[in-house]
Amino acid sequence: MYRIIHLALTPHPIPSSRSAIDYACRAALYFGAKLTVTSPHLSVRTPRHVIAGGMMAGMARDFERDAAVKSAELEGYVRQTATNMGIEVSIVPITERWPSSASDMTWRGRTSDLCILGLPQSGDEGRLDVEDWIFGVGRPCLIYPDESKDTLSFDTVLISWDFSKSAARAVCDALPILKTAQNVRVLTVRGEKDILVEDIKTPILELLTAHDVKVEFLEVELGDHSIGRVILDQALSIRANLLVMGAYGHSRMKEFVLGGATKEVLNTTRIPLFMSH
Repeated sequence: MYRIIHLALTPHPIPSSRSAIDYACRAALYFGAKLTVTSPHLSVRTPRHVIAGGMMAGMARDFERDAAVKSAELEGYVRQTATNMGIEVSIVPITERWPSSASDMTWRGRTSDLCILGLPQSGDEGRLDVEDWIFGVGRPCLIYPDESKDTLSFDTVLISWDFSKSAARAVCDALPILKTAQNVRVLTVRGEKDILVEDIKTPILELLTAHDVKVEFLEVELGDHSIGRVILDQALSIRANLLVMGAYGHSRMKEFVLGGATKEVLNTTRIPLFMSH
């Protein structure tokens, strides 16, 4: 069971959406968990050069004030939403030197059971921040796309299963969710890569059944489509509320160069994702 859920707020460049905050609060309510929140307050680095630093100082202070207003608005919304739902919340404002990487912040989520992240659907920086959390936090991540209209529901869950260690970790990390779901489908896509296991179906079904998960197995061929597109199409076809999958079975650099399921799904999903790495 998830007892501590961590929400990572983002004031810049695209502030965390209220729908993502609502989702995190409802997840805490659903599991009876405490919600811990990291709220960055940006501090802009300026050049040490006397002339260049002086020219940029004014712009930096304006940027900091604007980001501080956004952080305060997000914190206020989290606090009010949590109060309305009757959940325990702890908000920790922290100074974040900017420019920086989200990987510098991920240690704050390592003592939680589950991290919840908003996923902006425009611009690369927000997606890269989510990737930094997936790689850096060492905990499962529940990712909520800003354009999603879904409220919290785990009625129908799709698991993308290829017998990889990242997929195995995601399945086990998601067990508290899977045990409450009404309909769980395990999807294996053939033709994307060699799966060196003779029976890919029986072991995963035995594991989930042993945990009282109601599960069915689905196997499809890749055909002429990309792996990410096939996974998302299957999720949409069963009206899944959540997609569970391992993140980055290849190295991050290999997926950046060659593409891969994680990259494509993060770029195009409209349904919440549960990912482990």
